[in-house]
Amino acid sequence: MKTKKLTVLVLSFGFLVACSKESGSGFSENLSTTTVLETINAIAFQEDIDELVSESIVLTANASSARSADSSADKGPQRFKGDKYGSCATVVLDEETNIKTVTFPEDCEGKRGQVRSGSLIISQSDTTGEAGSFRQVTYDNFYLNGVKIEGIRRTEVISVDENGSKTMRTTVTDGKMIYEDGTFKTKQSTMTRYTHRENGEKIYSTLNGNKSGVSTEGVSFSMEITTPIRFVYDCTTVGERKKGKVPVEGIQVTTSGDEVITTDFGDGSCDTLVEVSKNGEVETVDLKDLKRGERFKNILKRKKNNK
Repeated sequence: MKTKKLTVLVLSFGFLVACSKESGSGFSENLSTTTVLETINAIAFQEDIDELVSESIVLTANASSARSADSSADKGPQRFKGDKYGSCATVVLDEETNIKTVTFPEDCEGKRGQVRSGSLIISQSDTTGEAGSFRQVTYDNFYLNGVKIEGIRRTEVISVDENGSKTMRTTVTDGKMIYEDGTFKTKQSTMTRYTHRENGEKIYSTLNGNKSGVSTEGVSFSMEITTPIRFVYDCTTVGERKKGKVPVEGIQVTTSGDEVITTDFGDGSCDTLVEVSKNGEVETVDLKDLKRGERFKNILKRKKNNK
């Protein structure tokens, strides 16, 4: 009932297509993993993109400050420190329009294993980080781990407290995730994120909101986060420290046709297990083994028996 670094693990396996269609009763017969996994996938992808956009804005702001102080400073493309998003990733700022373009000219593999190609185009208000400021992202042939991302993503700052903790609202319109097999999922969503800071450092964030659309199986769905999904930035378990955002708890409820599926991300522990429940039946699954198109019912047992 917990998960580890969703922005890494789900991104790494989320686009795989399984052929398992085993028959059975109850949970297995009626419930495909696809819609559940794709709603989780979408959260992971958006968290990754949000972090990427935030860091690109900081990068270009620092570069602009350097050029203001030194007219001879390089005005060419900027690169992320430490090749976090791959050595080929660049950010270009058009200072006249204040539009930033993040480009991955080839399959750039970042330090967390995600592979990206294409471009993100980021426009924003004159002010940043203040209540009322906004940024908007569109995509130009952009792929994340083999999944093509489309749509318009707009984030507005709702409030900022004296410690720098922020509440932001993000809407996605005309969203589409196109998988390698040609199937696609559409979505519209509204999410509110609170990021808590102490002494200038991000400590945790919480995500609330809902989305609706059509899964790659052609099934209409809606998803609501009923208990905020909580991400921590320094997660340690069994002596191992996980880097980046780690979702450690929260509940989402997905309605697909006549089915209501609840996904519980955990109680604060840092592992890859989640609990999925439907009609009183509960199944614990490991996200790193979960595949689109597979059926629930003893997934963990099947994985152990196949070893």
